[in-house]
Amino acid sequence: MTLRLKIAMSTDWDSTKGIEEGIAEIATDVQKRAVILAPRDTGALRTSGRITRLGAFTYSIIFGSDRVPYARRRHFENEKNPQTLGYLAKAADSINRSDKKKYFRNKI
Repeated sequence: MTLRLKIAMSTDWDSTKGIEEGIAEIATDVQKRAVILAPRDTGALRTSGRITRLGAFTYSIIFGSDRVPYARRRHFENEKNPQTLGYLAKAADSINRSDKKKYFRNKI
């Protein structure tokens, strides 16, 4: 799932550092929200979430590891706790619906 963010650039912006900081903060908030929404049977899935910087303005949020090989399956299937289906997508959607200007205020 990809969260796309469109930023209208202003001519008076002299640095991309503020944009990078804002996007990193968005990625952190998506990961934190996904942890809240993820199933919590043993807690291993919740602790497996991590953020990886892939490049300029690009971050990846991944759940799962060798200890938690079922993370992808739990995102799409969960008969025991159906309310947790799509936990990562729901987290990204909630951040996408919020006021994204707050992430860039006083940074640019």
